[in-house]
Amino acid sequence: MPQDSGEQSQVRRRRSETRSEDYPVTGRQETPLPRTEEPYAEVDDIMVEYHRPNTSAVRYSGPYSTSSQRSSAMASSSSPRRQQPTMKNTTASQQRSMRTTTQQQKEAKPRRKRNIHWLFYVGVGMIAMLVLWMAGSTALAWGREVHDNLTYGYPRTYQTDAVVGHNDSPQKPSHFIAMNLNRQAVVVEFMGGDPSKAVTYVAPIYIAGNGGDLAPVTLEFRDVTGDGKPDMIIHIHLSNQDQVSVFINDGTKFRPATGNDKIRV
Repeated sequence: MPQDSGEQSQVRRRRSETRSEDYPVTGRQETPLPRTEEPYAEVDDIMVEYHRPNTSAVRYSGPYSTSSQRSSAMASSSSPRRQQPTMKNTTASQQRSMRTTTQQQKEAKPRRKRNIHWLFYVGVGMIAMLVLWMAGSTALAWGREVHDNLTYGYPRTYQTDAVVGHNDSPQKPSHFIAMNLNRQAVVVEFMGGDPSKAVTYVAPIYIAGNGGDLAPVTLEFRDVTGDGKPDMIIHIHLSNQDQVSVFINDGTKFRPATGNDKIRV
């Protein structure tokens, strides 16, 4: 018992010293703030000291602080801590910067001029010439067809007068009409210009091929046998070449040529 009373007296003395340190004496009397937590507690008549947990709050030397100190403490406690960059974020940013630098170097690198072989230009020129030739051929064929339509009409028809010795004279020449009728060259002769004395001649040639029905038929009169009488030459104008059919003048009319006739066209 005497030993317990001595320990209790020491504890009371220590508590009084602590309270005197918590409440310093100033020039004017201050009302002490209520204590919300006791630093010591009695358990089975033994005084035990509580250990306060570690906090981020800023401690001051005394419970009485000025308003500026309290406001600065509140500002420091309320402001979020700045996050320090980690090694992972630093590495990722470095990689991005390296990629950007590499890409800029690639874009800034001048492009190498390609050497084009001379055969390439030759091929392009040949293709251009082929296209121009095809376009020119098409335009020429179209222009020729338009000309024939205006000159010979459809079916293609050709007319002329000539003195061939068939009851005609320079005052009354014979009249000839040549036409392309259903791909056949047909010639009608009006002897001495008399329609009642009409004679028809059909060339032994069938006008085949593409556009054969549009080929004009014309006539030419000259001596091809050397007997002094004008003979009749039928010209069939095709797109690729002309076909010729010769009729021999026997003095009264024309007949088709044979192999026995000596013809010099």
